[in-house]
Amino acid sequence: MMSSVELRNKINSFLNRADDRVLNIVHSVFENYYQDETVAYHPDGSPMSRKEYKLALDKAELQIEKKDFIPAEDFERE
Repeated sequence: MMSSVELRNKINSFLNRADDRVLNIVHSVFENYYQDETVAYHPDGSPMSRKEYKLALDKAELQIEKKDFIPAEDFERE
């Protein structure tokens, strides 16, 4: 079995010669692998995965586009 250093070097060698198809496959593997990684926390302190965080950002962006929000000053008054 290869050591981590040997394996990293071998993979880097492959990546340096890879075409777009292989790079997209590797990218997908890493995206799927890390989607359940905790990257933030909900207001109640529970962990938020990368996937949940992305969904929350997408939802927030849609709300901003629809102007579905209240100004900070109004929020502070509440």
